[in-house]
Amino acid sequence: MTKLLAMNLTDMRVVGDDGVELGELHNITCDLETGKLGDLVIDPSDKARESYEVGDDGYVYIPTRRLTAVKDYVVVKS
Repeated sequence: MTKLLAMNLTDMRVVGDDGVELGELHNITCDLETGKLGDLVIDPSDKARESYEVGDDGYVYIPTRRLTAVKDYVVVKS
């Protein structure tokens, strides 16, 4: 498995596996006790605002278990 620093993912475009652009990756949450990744924190596109719940902070949170690929984009299961 290729290792990738989380800081290299910041500001990458996030798309659904259906090709819909969801926005830009802002951050990734992590449980400090277990080290387990929690959610992708996305600065949402207008399209994502229509389909996903936007938090009070203006971001969309998608669980990392829905992450399917990281190449030119971060791809998540729609």
